[in-house]
Amino acid sequence: MIYTKEIAIKEEYDVLVAGGGFSGFAAAYAAAREGARVLLVERSASLGGVGTQGLVNHILGVRLLSEGNTLVPCVGDVFAELEKRLIARGGAVDVDTLDLDLHPHGWYPSLGTGLVFDCEQMKLILEEMLFEVGVKILYMTDILDALYEGDRVSALVLHNKSGLFAVGGYYFVDATGDADLCTSLGLPMQKGDEDGGMAAASLEMHVENVDSAALFAYMKETGDLRFRTIIERLRTEGKWSFPYDIFISVKMPREGVYMINTIRQVGVDGTDGDSLSRAVIDGRAENFALLAVMRAHFPGFSQATVRSIAPTVGIRETNRITSHYTLSVKDLVEATEFADGIALSAYGWDLPNPKKPSHQPYHGVRRASEFTQIPYRSLIPVGVDNLLVVGRSIGVEREVLGPVRVMGPCIAMGTAAGIACTLAAKTGAACANVDVTDLRARLIDYGGYVDRAQCERKKDV
Repeated sequence: MIYTKEIAIKEEYDVLVAGGGFSGFAAAYAAAREGARVLLVERSASLGGVGTQGLVNHILGVRLLSEGNTLVPCVGDVFAELEKRLIARGGAVDVDTLDLDLHPHGWYPSLGTGLVFDCEQMKLILEEMLFEVGVKILYMTDILDALYEGDRVSALVLHNKSGLFAVGGYYFVDATGDADLCTSLGLPMQKGDEDGGMAAASLEMHVENVDSAALFAYMKETGDLRFRTIIERLRTEGKWSFPYDIFISVKMPREGVYMINTIRQVGVDGTDGDSLSRAVIDGRAENFALLAVMRAHFPGFSQATVRSIAPTVGIRETNRITSHYTLSVKDLVEATEFADGIALSAYGWDLPNPKKPSHQPYHGVRRASEFTQIPYRSLIPVGVDNLLVVGRSIGVEREVLGPVRVMGPCIAMGTAAGIACTLAAKTGAACANVDVTDLRARLIDYGGYVDRAQCERKKDV
């Protein structure tokens, strides 16, 4: 069937951002802060992506817990402003108030270095920040296609309750998480491992009425922070049929409320509509089955009840673009220093085997630095001049997704992409021809981090 329809280009913007997750939010904010006219298109009804729609209320990768129990930041600027506003309103936990020897907000002390936040406060503050710099937000809008002229994207074909229309632009940021714009343009990319397998998905659940004192007492007494001992016994007794071997709970700002980041759904394809539909349906049922086991066997959870289950499934891995530079495992192991570094992550190897969701193939692989530096070239897809990609779809070897896919570095990447688009717009240059010295200087001026040395100097301060 061939379907044709004549549609109008409604408006034109300096920068169009596809996707309102944390990376898209940061890109839109940074570009508009530089004076660009910006439109952000989001298919759901809120900003924050998996952090809000997916109920993963825990931003990771933003700082490191050093050996001296010193917190060393590696993501600043937009994240720092967001964190400050959330804490001021009681919408986030101030990490400086936590006991990082054994804190209540993560199953490993180092994960207390992240930001645990209230979902609804986050949605509101993200919107407020964008409105302050003049970004237009278009919610509940699907991106159907990207139009291409020569080596440049010219417009996005959109659909919402107003119908079918197009919006033009000069520079574009693909913050969809799955490189949807790149897919529409037919650009080269990779998906999953060599067999097409991808890390398991998770439909998140929040529970309430948890007895924190009982939970922390068990953790402190046994050191069994992931409940491996209990799960091994339950599996032996035939009471644990799930394909994962650990239990992960994160305490939310409200007492007795926990995010349960435990279920791992094997075989989900985040780019396939049928697969995503099954994942949501199966995930809801699996969360209730897990809760029954939690109530019967896990310390602190005997009275727990469901507070909410995410309306969308959390996807860890799909497409990765073919970029001007592919960040490699070797780069992380040897701590390669990039002259075009524009973002950092303090998160470690975390990309489970597609068929064994509790197995981390690179666990224990030593690195010369605990900070991952992300080069600007990894955000530039081959084959198009005015498009940047941010988030987990940038050009990296698969195992490198572990450190770069979490929300902290995604915010940093988005910030860099937003500023880069405005620098390119000054002369109409291709994104690949942006002066990275200027870009890095702008990021540092705003309080961002681009080099490991900026962080290493703070370890002993």
